[in-house]
Amino acid sequence: YATGDFLAIAGTLVSVMTVIIGLIYAWAKPPSFEWKWHDCPWSNPDEYTLWVDCNQKWQTSWGMTALPNYTALIIGIVGVAMYQPQTLEVVGFPRNMLQYGIWLIVQGFVGDFGYCGKLGVVTGYVSCILGVICIVASAFDIKSTRMRNIEK
Repeated sequence: YATGDFLAIAGTLVSVMTVIIGLIYAWAKPPSFEWKWHDCPWSNPDEYTLWVDCNQKWQTSWGMTALPNYTALIIGIVGVAMYQPQTLEVVGFPRNMLQYGIWLIVQGFVGDFGYCGKLGVVTGYVSCILGVICIVASAFDIKSTRMRNIEK
């Protein structure tokens, strides 16, 4: 179990770095609570401005368009939860190193590379390299203690 547990701990540490990247990014781009109630008419002010887009700043802070600001944080938290996932145990993900390796590669591409400059790039490379190592480890049926417990 030692090799599998080492890979699981290394993956968790990379996920912790992704959480840190997400926190730094969210701190650098704080959400806005600005709501333009009085400046927003019920009809189009002119032919080039739509009244429905009046609260664009609120939407980019709290709507679905704000999701990219929190992607690294969300992916990092899910990655950290995979080490001992009480909530994810229902689905038993990841069941093996192949699934975990794919997750780490997705985490690198989606949650690391696009955020926080060189810190995100370095963390993304580490995540992807570790993901490839986990995929190779799956060929040798290496699993962490948690993955073996799911099989029972």
